[in-house]
Amino acid sequence: MPHADGRAVLLRATIAVATLALASPIAHAAPASATPAAHIPPSWAAPAEKLVTPPSSASLSPDGLRAAWASDDRRQLLSATRSAPASDWTAPDRLLSTRGRIGRIVFAPDGRRIAYEDQRTWRDDGTASDRWQFIAVYDLPSRRLDYLDPAFDLDADPRWSADGLSITFSRSVDGLMSRELTRPVPAFSTARWQPPPQRAAERFTMAAILATPYIEPPAPSGDGLSIAYLTREAESRNVYFLRVGARARRLVSYDDDDGRDLADLAVSKAGGAVAYVRGGRVNRQGDSPNPTASTEMPQQQVWIVGTANDAPRLLGSGNQPIFTPDDRYILWRSGGMVMAAALRWSNQRLLGVGEPEAFLLGAHTGMRFSPDGSEVAYERGSAIEVRDLAARTTVLIPHGGNDVDLGPVWSPDGRQLAFRREPGDSPGLLRNSCGGGERYCGPVRSEHPWAIWTVALADLVPHRIWQAKQGVGSVYYRLDQQYSPGQFGDELFWSDGGRIAFVWEGDGWRHLYAVPAAGGEATLLTPGDGEVETVAMSMDRRQLFYATNIGDLGRRHISSVGFEGAPPRAITSGEKSEWAPVPLAGGRLAYLGAGWADPPQLTIREAGGAVRLADLPRPAASFPGKLLVKPELVEFPGADGQKAFGQLFVPAHPNGCAIVFSHGGIRRQMLPGFHYMDAYQYLYDMNQYLAGRGCVVLSVEYRSSIMRGEAFRNAPDWGFTGNSEILDFVGAAHYLMARKDVDGSRGIGIYGLSWGGYMTAEALALHSDLFKVGFDMAGVHTSPDPVGLAHSAIGQLETWTSPVFLIQGDDDMNVNFNDGVVLARALQTRRPQVELAEQAVPGQTHEMDQTFRRLVEVYSAGSEFLLSHLGVH
Repeated sequence: MPHADGRAVLLRATIAVATLALASPIAHAAPASATPAAHIPPSWAAPAEKLVTPPSSASLSPDGLRAAWASDDRRQLLSATRSAPASDWTAPDRLLSTRGRIGRIVFAPDGRRIAYEDQRTWRDDGTASDRWQFIAVYDLPSRRLDYLDPAFDLDADPRWSADGLSITFSRSVDGLMSRELTRPVPAFSTARWQPPPQRAAERFTMAAILATPYIEPPAPSGDGLSIAYLTREAESRNVYFLRVGARARRLVSYDDDDGRDLADLAVSKAGGAVAYVRGGRVNRQGDSPNPTASTEMPQQQVWIVGTANDAPRLLGSGNQPIFTPDDRYILWRSGGMVMAAALRWSNQRLLGVGEPEAFLLGAHTGMRFSPDGSEVAYERGSAIEVRDLAARTTVLIPHGGNDVDLGPVWSPDGRQLAFRREPGDSPGLLRNSCGGGERYCGPVRSEHPWAIWTVALADLVPHRIWQAKQGVGSVYYRLDQQYSPGQFGDELFWSDGGRIAFVWEGDGWRHLYAVPAAGGEATLLTPGDGEVETVAMSMDRRQLFYATNIGDLGRRHISSVGFEGAPPRAITSGEKSEWAPVPLAGGRLAYLGAGWADPPQLTIREAGGAVRLADLPRPAASFPGKLLVKPELVEFPGADGQKAFGQLFVPAHPNGCAIVFSHGGIRRQMLPGFHYMDAYQYLYDMNQYLAGRGCVVLSVEYRSSIMRGEAFRNAPDWGFTGNSEILDFVGAAHYLMARKDVDGSRGIGIYGLSWGGYMTAEALALHSDLFKVGFDMAGVHTSPDPVGLAHSAIGQLETWTSPVFLIQGDDDMNVNFNDGVVLARALQTRRPQVELAEQAVPGQTHEMDQTFRRLVEVYSAGSEFLLSHLGVH
């Protein structure tokens, strides 16, 4: 539960869909003590005075006093009770909701627990190859749910032991005889989970290193005098707030490890309130992640909290909150519309929030308010629209054919818009990000290059002011400024001097350029080998601050540059990395930074250069900073002689063990220190843990990774087109085996997440002679085309002999869970001699890090599997 002075306030979220205009800022304001709306019984629930007879298919408890059955859609477990076998039944109670489908239901001998089949599917038609099934156990006294040894297979027919302490069930795989398994029933302890204690073989525990605080990129207030940021600190998720010149303080804390993410941070103009989203994005079935198997399905919700030690208020379901520039309203996306609520203030203190009302109907993304706040521009479909708030009118920016207009930004005077135009079939639109489990990035050239256009709102006549050339850079390559799914930061920057800056990789590197707003030649702003990753414009619109690896290809640092072409100025440098620059008022700059033994920390830099570190969050006393090893940036040849890169972790006391790590993404780059992405910080933690157990670890920066130029990122035959990346992993294995501190006779271990899981499976399938064990985390294993499938591990199983541990969250929205299902079943049917350990993680998404407990368990299990097979105990 959230904590803020011990109070929590729930704001009613009745949606008036017929109201399309913003309401008065006071008319619908609610006091901070608003009470929840009255509970409306679900559609299946009968009035209390009406007696209900359970369906004939219901299961009865051994004493006959409770019945349990599935709802018509099989997504709810319902129950009714009676006082005696001949008595009438009570009205049904909903015990739980599930994203799966409920099958056979069986009571425990004492009637206190219920086991049932929980059928999951990737496709709506539920074909056999896309189905998997768990055995779920529901505990009536605690109203909690858990699963029995979930895997990628079909588990069915649960049967209780006579003492109720174990359940026997059948596990089947198409093409094989089913197996009978018996597993103990979950304990359903009410005690708070405690991390495992340190063992003699450990320099520090997995929990200790994974508890290192992670900080999301900060969000500034509109006046640049305040900043807020989200953190993940072991079992707690927090919202912090800092006013310029003051100390940071925690506004909200969710410390029960319920697995509900915090995201989409927004700060009001005067810093009087902070909005955020709680709960993960919805999956294809419309469900928000449920990593703790909560019996009430979680929702993705928008919250607002005043910064004067107020309690958080619930606005409603949705995401992407944004304050209007005058702080009179807060807007957010909810389903197929944009909602708005009026805000009531007194001396910059939030007093009340009005009833949410529909502001815009339809799917709108990338909302950008004009400088005076009177209009808002946004993307809708393939076009850009502008809404006049006072006139309540909307205009469409003209475009023709299949063009797609993206990323509108306002001119300083609010009279014009600049935007990017791409052809509708642009590979940049379709596949250029190459993340989220995508199988193939497609062409990297376009016959119809992207362009920058401007339009005056007075005449609505667009003008093309610049267009990329054919060849390298003809397909737009975004900045890495996606702060949440579907929500991107600015890609164009309009200066007060009438120039528009943008990124382009026309010279083979993603560099900043600027062009006159009236049109003309582009000026290179950031020369040199290396790339610009994120960009922010100063509040006076005269400077650009950016994170880059120019001059230090293995790290990130902050630099600034003007719009006219003067040389850039380095703001940070050294062995640490810095990222996420946020310009503030008075020439100040906020940014995040971390080192190899220094956790991420927020820094405020004054205009004169003095820096101050935010004092929150602080690492726990168990943080093993003094026991970590300093990674070395290394280069080594791939199997074909092409240069590959990596970060090498050499333990103080190596024991001969060696492990290769593959990042995912696929467009990613690891750092020689704590990372700016949460999942990659945890993977850095795991590399440090493995080094702490005496293994030399090589984190491979293979061809198709980012920040080393277009040619390296789009290497020939990468991915399912030819799997050329495997050459770098073979080179990495030989590089390690040639070291004196590695016992080559043991072979090499390998692990990775997502595309890293793909590389793990490829290495094991093709080179079990080198890679003796693998840990495949949510790997990509299927391809829609025959060529891709032939280059996948599934198409090359014949030489796979090494043991593998497969694990994946079954609510994975990046890589189909079916990928794990297909590989696990292929190994069992075609390569039964391969040692296979498998674990599905119900309710967890791609990174399997929604709860700290699960994060520790997943990383610990994978580490022990690798280490035990490499002779480390």
